[in-house]
Amino acid sequence: MLDKAPSDVPHYDVAFYDDDVIADPFPHYAAMRALGPVVYLPQLGNYAFTHFATVRDGLRNHPAFSSAAGVSADDFGSGLQAGNIIASDPPRHTTMRKAMLPTLMPASLSDLRENFDRLAEHLVDGLTELDEFDAIADFASFLPLSVVRDLVGLPEFGKENMLKWGAAAFDIAGIQNDRGKRAVETIKEMRAFVLDILDNGAASDGSWARRVIDLVDSKKLAPDIAPYTIRDYINPSLDTTISATGHLIRLLSQNPDQWDKVRAEPGLAPAAIAEAVRLGTPIRSFARTAVDDITVEGVVIPKGARVMMLYASANRDEAVFENADAFDVTRTNTSHLGFGHGIHTCVGLHLAQMEMLALVRAMIPRVAWIETGTPQIAMNNTICGLASLPTVFHKDHHPATDWPAN
Repeated sequence: MLDKAPSDVPHYDVAFYDDDVIADPFPHYAAMRALGPVVYLPQLGNYAFTHFATVRDGLRNHPAFSSAAGVSADDFGSGLQAGNIIASDPPRHTTMRKAMLPTLMPASLSDLRENFDRLAEHLVDGLTELDEFDAIADFASFLPLSVVRDLVGLPEFGKENMLKWGAAAFDIAGIQNDRGKRAVETIKEMRAFVLDILDNGAASDGSWARRVIDLVDSKKLAPDIAPYTIRDYINPSLDTTISATGHLIRLLSQNPDQWDKVRAEPGLAPAAIAEAVRLGTPIRSFARTAVDDITVEGVVIPKGARVMMLYASANRDEAVFENADAFDVTRTNTSHLGFGHGIHTCVGLHLAQMEMLALVRAMIPRVAWIETGTPQIAMNNTICGLASLPTVFHKDHHPATDWPAN
């Protein structure tokens, strides 16, 4: 936190990580955008970028806005993250990204498509026979838990705890409120487990974790980087995709005319997914640290100041996205920041898109319309998602024929 609050920047005095803000953050984002592209959050002692262009340019300018000191909104959480792929700068970040990318590029993932499609079709066939199901536990979590966990290749205890560990890591990426404090012991458990894997070589043959072990054995990856690399496969591989898929189902339910468009033109499926990621934006914010004094939009940000990149606010910037709060599968501007931007663009974005596309492709011939009930919000400091969403997949077309304008 800065010693003295700045006077040359609008202040937005809100407890950013309180439950009521997490439950409904979008009015706060709109209020901050209205104040300007750079605001100051006095309760955190942090600056925040709110407009699309400001967030995008800040993410591009990694030499000026460093990740190496951690990306949490406070010092303690940032200290726990230091050294992993999101909390590092080149050359360390480059080394870690090169170690992970070969398994996550489209060419490497192409062999998974047939399996994803088969599993998704079987899943949707079963769900259409149910009177009701939970779109989070029964649908959005299915491919991450049934396929992606095996790709990571952890022993059974690790598989069972990946969701818990990932949620804890994202809680720490906020502040050390009650959620952040509870997460600390969980993270210690994950770290001890990963070190044990490396010591004993306990990873499935052909898995991502096994590949990391093999890279160390062949001296292609430094031993001190290996634990961070395995942890970076664990932490973001489930929660963000589950969150985005939950948002997709809710948005398709709330906008049945848009689902009709996707069913009539399946080529719109990627656009529907992009809109869900834009509007849902699984990561609310990661922070950066100003390396030197820098002026942004007329505001002098001092050296050492923490700057929060509000992805979710940027993705609803009315100056960039016409009718920004609307879910529109025909939107031509798909340049959202839901997967980040610059050198820290989400390393697993191709996998997430492949999983979601498999689910939508399976739904198109099987689900005429989607009905959802009242969701339960997932209370996490960083992940914007749903804990549960009562859902019905209807095989017969909705009795209404004239959908309201979106």
